[in-house]
Amino acid sequence: MTHVEIPPNVSTHWAAPKLLSAWQCCAQPPGAALAPALLNHTAADWFPATAPGTVAQALQAQGRWQPDAPSEATFEGDEKDWWYATTFAASDLPVGQSCELVFEGLATIAEVWLNGQHILTAENMFRRYRVDVTNHLQPNNDLVIAFRSLRERLHQRRPRPRWKTNLVNHQQLRWQRTTLLGRIPGWSPPITAVGPWRAIWLDARPVRLTESHLNCAIEHGTGGVTFRAQVQTNFPLEQAVLCAGTTQTLISAERNENGWRLTGRLSIPDPPLWFPHTHGAPELTDCTLQLTAGGTSFSFSLGRIGFRSLEVSQENGFALRVNGVPLYCRGACWTVSDITTLDGAADSLAHDLRLAREAGVNLLRIGGTMIYESDRFYELCDELGILVWQDFMFANMDYPVTDAGFAAEIEAEAVGELKRLARHPSLAVYCGNSEVEQQAAMLGMSADLQRNDWFAERLPRLCAEYHPGTAYVPSSPSGGAMPFHVGEGIAHYYGVGAYLRSPRELRQANVKFATECLGFANLPEMETLSAITGGALPTTHHPRWKARVPRDTGSGWDFEDVRDFYLQELFGVDPVRLRSFDMPRYLQLSSVVPGEMMARVFAEWRSTSSHNRGGLVWFYKDLWPATGWGILDNLGLPKAAYYYLRRSWQPQQITLTDEGLDGLHLHLVNETAQPLRATAELLLLKDGQTPIARKEAPCEIPPRSAIALRSEDVLGQFFDVNYAYRFGPPKHDVVIATLYDEARAVLSEAFYFPCPGTPTPTDAEVNIHVTETGDEQYQLVLSANRFLQSVNFDLSGFLPDDNYFHLAPHREKTIHFRRFKNQAKKFSGYIAALNLKEPIKFAWQSTHA
Repeated sequence: MTHVEIPPNVSTHWAAPKLLSAWQCCAQPPGAALAPALLNHTAADWFPATAPGTVAQALQAQGRWQPDAPSEATFEGDEKDWWYATTFAASDLPVGQSCELVFEGLATIAEVWLNGQHILTAENMFRRYRVDVTNHLQPNNDLVIAFRSLRERLHQRRPRPRWKTNLVNHQQLRWQRTTLLGRIPGWSPPITAVGPWRAIWLDARPVRLTESHLNCAIEHGTGGVTFRAQVQTNFPLEQAVLCAGTTQTLISAERNENGWRLTGRLSIPDPPLWFPHTHGAPELTDCTLQLTAGGTSFSFSLGRIGFRSLEVSQENGFALRVNGVPLYCRGACWTVSDITTLDGAADSLAHDLRLAREAGVNLLRIGGTMIYESDRFYELCDELGILVWQDFMFANMDYPVTDAGFAAEIEAEAVGELKRLARHPSLAVYCGNSEVEQQAAMLGMSADLQRNDWFAERLPRLCAEYHPGTAYVPSSPSGGAMPFHVGEGIAHYYGVGAYLRSPRELRQANVKFATECLGFANLPEMETLSAITGGALPTTHHPRWKARVPRDTGSGWDFEDVRDFYLQELFGVDPVRLRSFDMPRYLQLSSVVPGEMMARVFAEWRSTSSHNRGGLVWFYKDLWPATGWGILDNLGLPKAAYYYLRRSWQPQQITLTDEGLDGLHLHLVNETAQPLRATAELLLLKDGQTPIARKEAPCEIPPRSAIALRSEDVLGQFFDVNYAYRFGPPKHDVVIATLYDEARAVLSEAFYFPCPGTPTPTDAEVNIHVTETGDEQYQLVLSANRFLQSVNFDLSGFLPDDNYFHLAPHREKTIHFRRFKNQAKKFSGYIAALNLKEPIKFAWQSTHA
């Protein structure tokens, strides 16, 4: 919704669109009422609902259904017709003033009546509709929407697809323009999107911007803003001015049958450039439209814009450059902030995205099984400097793109989204679909059936027309001899993960860019684990726990089995026996397994030996309380894997790679625009306490580059640092690489265990000092007399900026805590580590009586 400032000499009662938020809702059998007049109001069980909102949200608010309810209370979103009704007054509407009803999103098959008159049929939850209702309005108005049963629609006879997918249970979903969330049995909660999921509002502003399309580009140091818009007003339009920062220009306005068509271009010499935050500042500029109509000035905010160039190299892979700077892209596949409401609360969305930025995420992918996100999502990505890879909402299925009606529907959908998103500098890559080509290829379809004309020709043309300056990829994955081959093009890499491969095979796999990777069943914190089992002692065989472990439909294994495989690889224990007789220890070890594996993969991918230019973990956030793929749980609380990745994704980084008989290599990364003068230290420890060797090497890493050092370069002599030669028993059990800045502050650490095994719990002298640093913000300084493995904090209501970290002996580490989602809690908890015998309690003690 575009914000407009109304001058004081114009009536302000209709100065802003009127949000129609208070509704009543009821369920009816499919087809029981074809129009509001046939709806049995007396027998219907009406209850309050909101817009924007969903049926699930309304039922939950009234206590009629809960996501964690027993199976007999199954949500029946697709099985019934859902009716929404509201009233609104328009008695004070100025005479002759035109008026529109605006529907931002209706999920999915909807019929709309105003005062008994049918005004709209919508069959695409991703489209926005504006309906002129000037001639339908009365002093008091009844607005009714029927959301028809999707199940009934799926039972209609349609042509069969050329292939079938196990992703969904009903193949005819390919005809429906709705999200697949809630309809994927292997990993999505059975909560389907039904209802007015985005805002409905009445727009009777005297001057209305009914359509706008803003593009930004940078060429030869000059920023260009191209603007096209449609304006409706009863006033004569005298002047239109486009403004960006302190620069402005007159633009043309021509009369047409819908009002006024505005077109123009604004040039800005040497504008500040927008960078992803890992490589610079995401500079933004306010953009406005100033109109003079009927002698009165009106100001429309067009949002904040940014200028950046984008280059894509697809030679032997895929790589991005922004403003001429090569990027290493890292991040995750975005889900939704809240599966019940889809868009989620604004504060929750901001929380999730800020955590992503703090973790070093510079690219998020919105996959084809999700939704097109809210305006606020893209605005936050602009502000935070996070790039977006945007799939169109197609996944796995054989879509009927040659059907004329379906083709027109998806083109209108695509054009609407492209116009909406074109102003955002964060939007970098459009992708035609998720796994359509892979699905067809895996089922033996020929190459000509894997990619159709819509994804190969028409959709890229639309992207080039409406959002130039972005990249287009027809499908994820794609680009190899087979779409799912990982050594070429765009890959979905689950070698380390679902396919149980060793990290030692990463160079052989030679993944160039992974838009999905590293799916593990990540354990959340204990509060969420307890929520899964309804407060019972967390056990992996609990029916609700097991039902929520993600799996590929039709497979005889799930992603907890995957985690257990790597648990045995890392710690040398039998996971079945361990969880049978020592569940707490099993959970403790299992929590860190995915993070350890992810850190090893990214250490290799970010090394100077690698051709990899990006990796996106599958998922960013869980959809419900579960041991899901997310690195955040469904409430936005980071899991262990989040912290491992956060340490692996920083712009200034040290990593270690095992080079076999050539020992260990240290890789020093500097993505900033300034040279990094630093010191690299290598420390070999025996029994977690005794230094076997400790040496330093001064180094300078040029801007936007990385260098490699051999372990012998730093130590000055041979040590069997990775225990490759095995001349006798190992002389050390941990290698610690540290990158210091010129002030001897620790920039980054990396750890290597030459002889993996289960850590032996021991006693340690642990020093803890807690201070209050601000309003419900605390600082904890930690040190120990011996090496501690995977130190973690168990406390409720606060977020640490680091967790599940290894602690070098006699090295102070400072951790900052902030309150989590306004949970009023005392700052106290426990510190544990894999090799610490007992957790240690800590608390902040006020100095005031």
